Amino acid sequence: MTWRGIEEFLAVVETGSFTAGAEALGVSKSFVSKMVSELETRVGARLLVRTTRRLSLTAAGDLFHQRCMEMRSSLIDVERQMAQFQERPVGRLRVGLSDIFGVTFMSSIVAEFSARHQEISLEVVAYLREADLVQEQFDVVIRYGRLIDSGLKARLFGYLSYCLCASPEYIARHGWPESPADLAAHACLADLGGYFYFNEKQAPNNRVKVSGTWKSNSGIALASAVRHGLGIAQLPISIIRDDLMDGRLVALNQDWAFYDKEVWAVFSPGMIPAATRAFIDHLAVSFEHRKLRPWMRPAMTALGEHIHRR
Repeated sequence: MTWRGIEEFLAVVETGSFTAGAEALGVSKSFVSKMVSELETRVGARLLVRTTRRLSLTAAGDLFHQRCMEMRSSLIDVERQMAQFQERPVGRLRVGLSDIFGVTFMSSIVAEFSARHQEISLEVVAYLREADLVQEQFDVVIRYGRLIDSGLKARLFGYLSYCLCASPEYIARHGWPESPADLAAHACLADLGGYFYFNEKQAPNNRVKVSGTWKSNSGIALASAVRHGLGIAQLPISIIRDDLMDGRLVALNQDWAFYDKEVWAVFSPGMIPAATRAFIDHLAVSFEHRKLRPWMRPAMTALGEHIHRR
């Protein structure tokens, strides 16, 4: 409502008459006259002097015209900047990352994107619980597993692959389980929920309750415990890649022993800024593998190079 009448006022001043201003706007002369009159009443000053021979600005009208032209120029500039957000990757991008299992791998991907798009200002926020995250505060949030129904948009761009791992010393003493049910006989290093998860048909509800003397909500802490031979852990291959390659840890090489959790880029619906589109495309390209396994030597080597060059 604040802008009501201003466009009509500017058209009259620019064309020199109410008739020409109405033609320029594609409306009637009476409508333009009404809008300008309402505008003068609202601002509490006469803006135009109207005679049968000429139209001129009052002193108040001249000042008001100058300020309106400045506002129009600012509006045009803002619209131009908004168009840039849609046309090329610029501006600020806020990204939410889960820190449950460490952010080393995902942070390296984000850093690589930032190096390629230096006109984008990146803000990366790590969180421990889904409940800690307010989606509206971020442009993109990396989420794992099945998503709940919402009005948000999401793109699946890869998987976080987990394996059952242990130290060589632990396996030498206790051996490997032969099925998910056999985990009951082992010391298991789990998260605070106390479950190991598996792909479909490997266990009831795709999970098994495990027990042990060590629990943590940090994958980094669990990795440290498993290196000390405290038991079997289920960890993302991406955070124990060096341990597996160097032999400090070994993984159970059985199809049933793996779990692949979906990795999603979640963002708000509507028009997507170019920076957000570019970032999501970068994620899709960076996750060239679909599901990672420890024996995939080229993929494991590439994973290490990707992490360590950051």
